[in-house]
Amino acid sequence: MKDEDDFDEILSEFEKQFEEGGEPEGGAPEWEKKESGNEAGIPREDEGEGGEEAFEDLDELSKMAGVKPKSAAIVSGLDKVALCSMCALCEVPAECFGTAQGSFAVLDVSNRDPEKDAASITGLCNGLELILIVNRDQKLTARVYRGGKEGKKIAPPLVLYWEPDLESYLIGMEGLKELKVGEASISSTSITKEEAMALLKQTFRS
Repeated sequence: MKDEDDFDEILSEFEKQFEEGGEPEGGAPEWEKKESGNEAGIPREDEGEGGEEAFEDLDELSKMAGVKPKSAAIVSGLDKVALCSMCALCEVPAECFGTAQGSFAVLDVSNRDPEKDAASITGLCNGLELILIVNRDQKLTARVYRGGKEGKKIAPPLVLYWEPDLESYLIGMEGLKELKVGEASISSTSITKEEAMALLKQTFRS
């Protein structure tokens, strides 16, 4: 019964934020505040030995130079319905796919900043973690986002090892049309915020 009460509290905070159009009192609602570890199922990389700094600087330079991303996706341990609902609540256009490990969402980078979208989604609730993978200047980079903030940079192969189709999309070998073949997806633009709230309730109370 405790888990059900926790979910009721989480959803009530979502509803309050949605109805008021702002942040709930005390900050974002708690999502996965448990001591059992990383419940989002996101792989972690051991602390680097300093060699990442040069690559990180190159990534930052590309952003500063205004290099637009070629493609981007977020990877989550949530199921695709929950992930799609969160994208819809944040008005982030995305195509969401289910995986054995959770889900991923292909982001629209034509007129949007994927880093801002990842921050927006994770800022919706405290404790939610996602991994954002971006192809910018023909280079894949991956970072953890939590609580609306950019976190540790990790190696893309750690994330994409189990998702070869997503990797093919991100590096441009396949398009979104090919990615959809054999895998049903949900578009966040196809559901309203009201429907997204209802889906979240159904997901976490089932």
